[in-house]
Amino acid sequence: MSETSTPTRNAPPSLLCALDRAHLIYLGLLPALATFSLLYAYGHPAPLLLFLAGTAAVGVYLAVTYGYTPRPRSLGLALLVLLDGPAWAALSLALKDARPLAFAVEGFLVEGTASWVSILVLAARSPLPTRAERAASIAFMLGALAATYSLAWPYCRDALTGAWGGASACLLALGAAQGALTRYRLMDGERVVRDDRASIVYLVPLILAWVASMILGNVLHEVAHTPKLIH
Repeated sequence: MSETSTPTRNAPPSLLCALDRAHLIYLGLLPALATFSLLYAYGHPAPLLLFLAGTAAVGVYLAVTYGYTPRPRSLGLALLVLLDGPAWAALSLALKDARPLAFAVEGFLVEGTASWVSILVLAARSPLPTRAERAASIAFMLGALAATYSLAWPYCRDALTGAWGGASACLLALGAAQGALTRYRLMDGERVVRDDRASIVYLVPLILAWVASMILGNVLHEVAHTPKLIH
């Protein structure tokens, strides 16, 4: 039996397609939801720098997500791919009290870290293209990680203060390591799983959603923390 007929043996292709789209939408919305949650709660000391670094970092994250997220070939694999990242975040949240949208924050820490670390390791290990280009890729990924954790640091600091903070952080690290290994293996084999020509339809709206969430989160944070005049 050919590889293309495998999905019909396990589950209807329409169901697999729906699960694949749901997974992509979930991954694509994580940066916007996490950024809004973090900025609304904590703000950021350098919003312009966050905008410049964050837009580039989120663009890379979304491109990797679209191009290298495995397509499910069976119902079991579809559910595993869809639920593995959320499961790590849910286990982490189960160990501590969490505020609204904390799931998006921890989900993005897992998925974003996995994407950027996988590219960083690939650039460090690959003999191609040139040394300068590999160094630029490594520097860019370190910048993406720095931008993410500068934004998430107040949340991480608060989350680690609880009795189960260390265990929660270990679960998130395990989730990121699993995701990084999966993406690295796909990228190392140059196994792009989706058509690049359609990526613009995925990337542009979600990048705009991230920019909107960053602006809205900052504005609402400033409004919430501006002292009220007493008449």
